[in-house]
Amino acid sequence: MPTLLTHPAVPLALRAGLGARRLPGRLLLVAIAGSLLPDVDVVGFRFGIAYGDLLGHRGLSHSLLVAGCLAALATLFAGRLGASRSATFGVVFLATASHGLLDAFTDGGLGVALLSPFDRARYFFPWRPIEVSPIGIARFFSADSLAVLRSEIVWIWLPCIVAALLIRALTSGARTPPPAAPEST
Repeated sequence: MPTLLTHPAVPLALRAGLGARRLPGRLLLVAIAGSLLPDVDVVGFRFGIAYGDLLGHRGLSHSLLVAGCLAALATLFAGRLGASRSATFGVVFLATASHGLLDAFTDGGLGVALLSPFDRARYFFPWRPIEVSPIGIARFFSADSLAVLRSEIVWIWLPCIVAALLIRALTSGARTPPPAAPEST
């Protein structure tokens, strides 16, 4: 999995690209929480839940279904989040779904149950350039952590920065119409 420092890269890139008016601060915080939420499943290790189980690491909590359910729940609070229901759903879904998708690009683990609970198979993408982060804070601060962070900068942060710049460029004309030409008399 990418580190907890990196999973928020997707909602942060969306905010940088769309701007604060389209992606208000409260919605950004919910999206960041959504990008981190799937890893709550590591608590299962303490309760004897095996890695490969439905509720194990990279299981149901990493699925597109859970991302959709969380996004649907967030729409109930769209007004308080300062956005429309469709914008709230889209941002929270993308942020939460990005977690499992990024994990599927890593070079370790047992795969990601993206289609759970309908399909219990765990998937990886054919190309897996992201170094997997060790589970646990103590294990993260090891000699391998620099390689993990370097990998995340190259394969997640830089593409997110490029995506934010593209979104900004593509949507900048739609933000405010140009001033009308003065009428001549």
